[in-house]
Amino acid sequence: MNAHTLSLLRRPKPALTSFVWLVCLCVLSMSLCTLSPKAWANSPAEAPKKAEGGGGPGKDEKKSERPKRTFEGIEPLFYLDDKRRPYAQPFEKKNGEEFFLCRANVGEWYREMNANDFNMLAEKNGLNKISGSTCALHLVPSQKGKKLPYLLLEFYANPDMMRECVLTDECSQVRTVIMYIKDKTLYRSFIITDSRKRVHKQYCLNNKSDIIAEKACWRYFQDLAFKRLLEAENGKEEEPQEKPKRRRTSRKEE
Repeated sequence: MNAHTLSLLRRPKPALTSFVWLVCLCVLSMSLCTLSPKAWANSPAEAPKKAEGGGGPGKDEKKSERPKRTFEGIEPLFYLDDKRRPYAQPFEKKNGEEFFLCRANVGEWYREMNANDFNMLAEKNGLNKISGSTCALHLVPSQKGKKLPYLLLEFYANPDMMRECVLTDECSQVRTVIMYIKDKTLYRSFIITDSRKRVHKQYCLNNKSDIIAEKACWRYFQDLAFKRLLEAENGKEEEPQEKPKRRRTSRKEE
């Protein structure tokens, strides 16, 4: 692999390995380490139950329940437990990473919103649109903070493309969303590629689906902070320095 492979984008060829994903995500998602699971989904209820039958003295047991819609009928972004893990079993595991079907693990409205955002970006770059029905929730392990996994949403043109991307690590068309938290606000880094058309783009979108930068969110906020720092330093240098006041001497001192 050449040095350019260490960027955020999943290169169609050569294949982007899991190791590179881990390196990229450690930089991208440092702010996710301290994020509460409540930001991703409703916290599961824990209902104590007493032991039944002849199993010895009764003990309280905690059972994790699947999050449900709110009273207003609003779905969470993801259906996850307090360890940021889906309640379903993954359909694929490799190198510590896990892949889950979006169905029943991702809020339907949130899946549709991200699919629509990808289609908006595809139209902007002259690429094919997706239906959004073929989708995977990709969990990448983390060793930082509470060791909660990083979350990615990956969309595919069809089931055959999904098998190709997941099983072989070779994707001719990449559609990946990486969640990014800044100041308790969720932003999304979109990676959209097409090897045949030689398109390789990244975008940062806010929660209103507005494009705020044509680069990864972590890069955008890093550049913004650096720009503000330079402006602050230049402002200090341009401030006129006050001349020291000349002390008047009295006749007695003379």
